[in-house]
Amino acid sequence: MPILQVKNLVKNFDGLEAVNDVSFTITRGEVLAVIGPSGSGKSTLLRCLTLLEKIDQGTVIFAGKTMVETSSKGLVQYAPEEQLRKIRPRLGMVFQSFNLFPHFSVLQNITEAPVRVGGLTEAAAQEIAFELLAKIGLSDKANAYPYQLSGGQSQRVAIARALAMKPDILFFDEPTSALDPELTGEVLKVIRTLAEEKMTMMVVTHEMSFAYEVADRVLFMDKGQIIEEGIPEQIFRQPTNERTKAFLKNFNYGSRF
Repeated sequence: MPILQVKNLVKNFDGLEAVNDVSFTITRGEVLAVIGPSGSGKSTLLRCLTLLEKIDQGTVIFAGKTMVETSSKGLVQYAPEEQLRKIRPRLGMVFQSFNLFPHFSVLQNITEAPVRVGGLTEAAAQEIAFELLAKIGLSDKANAYPYQLSGGQSQRVAIARALAMKPDILFFDEPTSALDPELTGEVLKVIRTLAEEKMTMMVVTHEMSFAYEVADRVLFMDKGQIIEEGIPEQIFRQPTNERTKAFLKNFNYGSRF
C-alpha cells in the first residue's frame, strides 16, 4: 500500500488554479522528484500535503488514514483535528529559506519540537540532536546561532530539525535555491545519504542532475498539472510530452548524460 495517495487535488488562489486535478502516489522508501518551471504549483502542492494550505478539492490519504476527502456533493472534509495532530509530526518539511528560529541555538532548534510536540525529555531530545548533527557534519555547531552559520549549514540544520521528529515522509521545497552554488553540494550530499538509507522523500528541485541521479520517479509539473511522470531515465532522456522536452532542452546535465 502506498504511504501517500493523492487524488484529484485542486488548490485555488483568488480563482486561479495553482494546483489543478493532481493525482499520484508515493511508496515507502521512494524518492519522488518534482520538477517544472517557476509558478507551476510545485511548492503549493507541498504545502497542501503538509497541511500548511487547505485544498479546494480532492483526497489525500496518508498511511491508510484519510487526511482530507471531497464528498459527492463537492464538500471538502478534513479529518478531525485530533487525528491531524497525530499526522502532522509524521510529515517533515524543509523550506527553501531554512526557517530556523533566530533566537535559538542550533541545538535548541533541533530539540524544540521533539520536546514540545513529541513529548520527549530534554535529555532524550538532545541525544537525538547530537546524533543528527554528527550525521550532517555539524557536531561543532551545537551552540552556534543561525546568524553564525552559512546558508548550507543552516539548511543542513533545518534537515536535522525535520528528521528529529522521525517523520514518515520528508518534503523538500527547493532546498538549494537560496544557496550559493558552492554551498549546494553539501546539502545535496545529505539528501543523497538519506535516499541511500531509504528515507521516503518528495523533493521539489531545480537541480536536474540531482533529480536524475537520486530520484526513483520524477513528476514534471506545468500550470498546476502533472504533465509527465516516469523514471528519471525516461523523463530526462526520452520525454514524450512536448512541454517536457522544451523545459529540459536548456539544461546541461554534465558527463553522466
